[in-house]
Amino acid sequence: MEDEMRVAVVGQGYVGVTGAVSLARQGHQVYGIEYAPGRLRSLVDGRAPVTEPGLQQELTLAMETGRLRFTDRIGDTHRRQPFDIVLITVGTPPNEDGSADLSQVHAVLGEVAALLPAPYVVLKSTVPPGTSEALLAAYPHIRQHYAYNPEFLNQGSALDDWTSPSRIVAGVGSAAVAPVLRELYGAPACPWVVTTPTSAEMAKYTSNTFLALKISFSNEIARLCTTSQVNVDDVMRAAGCDPRIGHAFLQPGLGFGDSCLPKDTAALQRWAAGRGIATPLLDAVIAINRGQPQLILDTLQAELGGDLSSSEVAVLGARYEPWSDDMRAAPSHAVIPLLLSATAGVRVWEPAMKAEQIEEVFHGVRACPDVRTALRGARAAVVLTEWPELIEADWAALATELRAPAVLVDGKNCLPPERMACLPLAYRSTGNRLTAPADSSAVRPTPSP
Repeated sequence: MEDEMRVAVVGQGYVGVTGAVSLARQGHQVYGIEYAPGRLRSLVDGRAPVTEPGLQQELTLAMETGRLRFTDRIGDTHRRQPFDIVLITVGTPPNEDGSADLSQVHAVLGEVAALLPAPYVVLKSTVPPGTSEALLAAYPHIRQHYAYNPEFLNQGSALDDWTSPSRIVAGVGSAAVAPVLRELYGAPACPWVVTTPTSAEMAKYTSNTFLALKISFSNEIARLCTTSQVNVDDVMRAAGCDPRIGHAFLQPGLGFGDSCLPKDTAALQRWAAGRGIATPLLDAVIAINRGQPQLILDTLQAELGGDLSSSEVAVLGARYEPWSDDMRAAPSHAVIPLLLSATAGVRVWEPAMKAEQIEEVFHGVRACPDVRTALRGARAAVVLTEWPELIEADWAALATELRAPAVLVDGKNCLPPERMACLPLAYRSTGNRLTAPADSSAVRPTPSP
């Protein structure tokens, strides 16, 4: 097989389009296969369907070089010039009971399994353990060319994560598949775990649920860091310095709400329950996360006297993260309805969404064009997204727009606490972030550089 491969990437969501662009950048001839007409039109026109730093520029370059094309006709394209390898990156959204909906995986694999001559088939979608074996039982002829190869991308650094992965996990149907994957990825200098497809499926769930565990654990500890003598930032920084723990995902706040962790923790919980396996730790991780939005309302009620019916609240940011436009599990979907039910009104400032989009997604709110307008006359402000505009804002001036006595709830623990302490309002975060002044009985921790 030559260094340049003909590759089809089926499903142009977050992982699929990142993979298609990255593989084209490596020098492969790539076809992005997308069946949704609207998304396909956008891709053919050269517009990235998801928000990710650098993705639009790399997509444009890959298309200009001719190494990346988009179509919805995998069969016709394969017959003209066969693909060496097909990557399946379709969605596995949650069913109502939390289990993974595998209908797209089954439909696409059935189509790919019928291609002749047979390409190598790599499933990258997140699926419950045992899925690959069930698929291979239905299509046994592809086993010698099959791998389950999950992706470990972080929103905000997906292109770099693809090019320089922390590890590659390859659950292969036969030993012949691993060398093909090494050629596809250019043999990056990272650990390779070559194993069974079922082990690889479990490894993907294990990684994501452990990250979720770190976030929920951070929030549980933050509930214990409530006095002026305990600074939650210092506690987490000290714990994260232990290399066995690490700083990543050790951040109290609204909990996990990206496109993967809520879905994958629920799917693994459901998978285990279906086999009669108790998962008390996983259950606690999910329960803690579900309770975080209520803490926002509880904090406002505690600060403003319980009855919020005459108070308006400004919500600053609706995305889970500034660099992701995936809103499916954003905490704002839980926080804003709670506020609407208890307050006189909710204003929302979200710079990445148009006013009509905000008011369509969050029925009953008033979209505001800027932070100052959102705050003007409100009794409280709630930060749900760590937008740079908020972190770097002149809060001494913005605080005067709120109606006193006012409260600012930092749902992402992202604002500088020392600056917030000087404002004419009550600043509240997840856990205490303000260290008590030094006196004869207390020593103020030395700030980190």
